[in-house]
Amino acid sequence: MSILILGAGGDLTKRLLLPGLASLLSVHDYDVQVLGAAREERTDEEWRQLIRESFGQITDPADADRYLESARYIITADVTDADQLGELLAACDHTPIIYFALPPAVTAKVCAALRQVDLPEGTRFALEKPFGTDLKSARALNRLIAQLVPEEQVFRIDHFLGMSMVLNILGLRFANQFFEPIWNGRRIERVEIVYDETLGLEGRGGYYDHAGALIDMLQSHLLEVLALVAMEQPPRLNEVELRSNAAQVLRATHVWDDDPVASSRLRTP
Repeated sequence: MSILILGAGGDLTKRLLLPGLASLLSVHDYDVQVLGAAREERTDEEWRQLIRESFGQITDPADADRYLESARYIITADVTDADQLGELLAACDHTPIIYFALPPAVTAKVCAALRQVDLPEGTRFALEKPFGTDLKSARALNRLIAQLVPEEQVFRIDHFLGMSMVLNILGLRFANQFFEPIWNGRRIERVEIVYDETLGLEGRGGYYDHAGALIDMLQSHLLEVLALVAMEQPPRLNEVELRSNAAQVLRATHVWDDDPVASSRLRTP
């Protein structure tokens, strides 16, 4: 498979995507071509070095060597241009997985442009949160994606859910004989979810100018954590059951006193 990362010059790719790929490949033997596409100037050799360094955060950097020969970095002026998207897909040696490491508005424009491109059979989409900018745009993006690839080839990703402490919530709740019987509304008065961010903007200033911390953290990351904390035990640990149980929690959730202005604030140190 060929993983084509759109927006590969950003902090997300360096800090999370490539180390996450390294973690996956350390336990599964896949034949993978890693392509990065972005406006930022970077050579193929610099891209390969970044891949090697990212693997070094997870495993032996030498483990990356087998993937470096086919790795490429492609400078593209406009990923929303259909012709340039066609060139990027042509650079994929295998069935492409397009990872949208892009702001939501740009993702929507890329998907619109892809309607003019002949997508290879089996193309998969991996879309990073935020998914749209509001309910209306999220639904519009879903309709657009449905015109391009089947739903089973679409992966909507919140990288926060892959963090070990977040994954441990499921084990703490459902596999712990002490906590599982008492983790319910009759035994627990309240739960406070506190996330102290130590990371700076790290090159994310342009994104934060439009999104802000509340949209970046609260409406995706921390609401997902809320769902894991409050959901009923799923009958099976798979994507369908987890998604359904999380949705059930979120449908039952509302802002305190139904007043988002009075009940939403950022606390700064």
